[in-house]
Parts: sequence; structure tokens; C-alpha cells
Amino acid sequence: MKHIYFYFIGPDPGITGVTQDFLSNTVHPGAPVTLQCSVLSNSENRTCTEDHSVYWYRAKPDESHPSLIYSHGKNGYDCEWSPEASHQQKCVYSFSRNVSLSDTGTYYCAVATCGEILFGNGTKLDIEGKFVHHWDLQK
Repeated sequence: MKHIYFYFIGPDPGITGVTQDFLSNTVHPGAPVTLQCSVLSNSENRTCTEDHSVYWYRAKPDESHPSLIYSHGKNGYDCEWSPEASHQQKCVYSFSRNVSLSDTGTYYCAVATCGEILFGNGTKLDIEGKFVHHWDLQK
């Protein structure tokens, strides 16, 4: 699995990055797909104590603006502290579904915290449909 890392410099240096899975494979309708968004934080540098919320957006190829499709509350994620440095934390947010042809697009996770919104790099999801010929045979 490939990841693309984005690091942000802003008012709260506690959030050090947002990573998002990079999908390069085409999937078929009905296949299960799980997208992940990881929030990297450093408790030593954190200036804001507010929890973060994560939102998923989808930008369809034929639409000019992305649409909100899912939001995580203050829970529903898996966080772990780094064994190398006790002040570093990684929280992973997952979004799963069985896809249909209408799910084609680029998916973005957005992390909202302390008056800022940080976006992931996007995950492009291509869904390849199967064309089935139906023949009516009459005698």
C-alpha cells in the first residue's frame, strides 16, 4: 500500500500531517473498498486541546464541486502512540463500502481541528463495469 504524506505548518503545530491511501487499482461493482485517512500529531507541540473531526468528500468527474459523503464523530477511529516517541500519535479513520458504478471519483479526507481544515491528497477510485449482452432467443 502506498501513502503520500502531507505536512502542514500552521497555528497548531500539534497536527503534523494527514496521510491518505493511494489506490492505483481499478475495482469492479460490488467489490468491498476501504479507504483510510491517518492523522499524525505531536502532543509536545500541541497548542490547542480540541479533538479533531474527520470528513470524507467525493469529487465526481462530471461535477464541479465535491460532496460530503461521510463524517466521523469524536470516536470511531483507532489511535496509537508511537513506541519510539511517546509524544507522537497516529489516528486512523476508515471508510468502507461495497462500490457501484456511481462511486467513481476522487475521495478526500478532511481533518477539522482548532479552526483549521487540513485535506488529504485524495484517493482516485475507478470502477470498471462489466458489459453483459442479453439475447432474446425466440423460436
